[in-house]
Amino acid sequence: MSVEPTRPTGRPKIGLVLSAGGARGAYEVGVLRYIRERIKRETRFDIITGSSIGALNGSFIAATCNRPRAQGRALARIWNELHLDNLLKFGWSQLRNLPQLLLGRGLESAIVDPGGGLIDPAAMQAMVRERLPWRGITENLRGGHLDALSCTATELATGIVTVFIQTREGSVPAHWRPAPHHAVRHTRITAEHALASGAIPVLLPAVRVGGRLYADGGLRQNTPLRPAKHLGARRLLIIGLRHEPQDDEYATMRHEMRDLVPSALFMLGKVLNVLLLEQVEHDLQRIERINMLLRAGEEEFGPAFAERLSTRMGARRYDPIHTLLIRPSEDLGKIAWEVVNQGKLREHKGLAARVIRRTVQADSARQESDLASYLLFTPEYTRRLIELGYRDAERRHQDLLELFDC
Repeated sequence: MSVEPTRPTGRPKIGLVLSAGGARGAYEVGVLRYIRERIKRETRFDIITGSSIGALNGSFIAATCNRPRAQGRALARIWNELHLDNLLKFGWSQLRNLPQLLLGRGLESAIVDPGGGLIDPAAMQAMVRERLPWRGITENLRGGHLDALSCTATELATGIVTVFIQTREGSVPAHWRPAPHHAVRHTRITAEHALASGAIPVLLPAVRVGGRLYADGGLRQNTPLRPAKHLGARRLLIIGLRHEPQDDEYATMRHEMRDLVPSALFMLGKVLNVLLLEQVEHDLQRIERINMLLRAGEEEFGPAFAERLSTRMGARRYDPIHTLLIRPSEDLGKIAWEVVNQGKLREHKGLAARVIRRTVQADSARQESDLASYLLFTPEYTRRLIELGYRDAERRHQDLLELFDC
């Protein structure tokens, strides 16, 4: 069922910011499903930004935002139908590249050759192209159900972080001046942009967009808050994919690692954490400092302070930004370890399942597997994450009501 846009006149625009993280992206689905089922279901996201798997989830939300009541269930259904053996195919031609890749040789052919990375991308690319209603993005922008969508990718030739955007106005906002080593391009967002944003180097081959090779946007901008701000969002719902341990958890982690020698697969999982998981605290601290400055300025110089400051700076109007960060209350690496250790991969016979089982065996002493948490595209794992996201959103119910003015 199609519904009319519901943003009240004068209400600040709400941005949805979705993070990078492979199979961990199922957590985002749980949060979004809760919002659609338990918060006012027609509440719209005016601006949607995402990197990597967040770009894929965000593109689906953008393409179906004229049918908000069905969004959460529909996206969860897609995730729960993913089958590891079909989605992640480690072919012999891909594995043959592994020694050269690890030694730094053959990298160019592995990237340029569509069959080159460690994972054959054909099944994943077909699923993304066929299961997501890409035409809906343009239709919803034209119909007023959405103001803007962006997805972020990294240009391999230059290392420049490129933000692909599609807006109702059909152009890049005039005030948007990209930071050094960043670029913004207005385009019609398609499956190729989202696939480029999700192309994890070495694991998946890069994707050509407009003749240029792009890889995972999460490498440099894993939680794209800044595009959401530049596109006009003044309220931000940020869904992270990294559990933030408490002090006692850090102590336990250090104790467990004290006498252990990390395996290569364990280290690879930690490297992916560093590369792909959000480092959102810095951006949130910067937003809060600006909010404090604006509040102090209004108290000292009156309500016109923000407008006068913007005029003097020659920039867009500075307004306070309301942020809400929802992130996993549990360690997703531990959940992945539990799912595999409980024998839930026995029915999966492909090479990908064997690789994941091997990573879990390598991490058995630590009872966690970060590497598996990115690759475990199975219903047993994704359902756990969707349920966790749903519960974590429920814990923030009152905060969500305030964000949406419900």
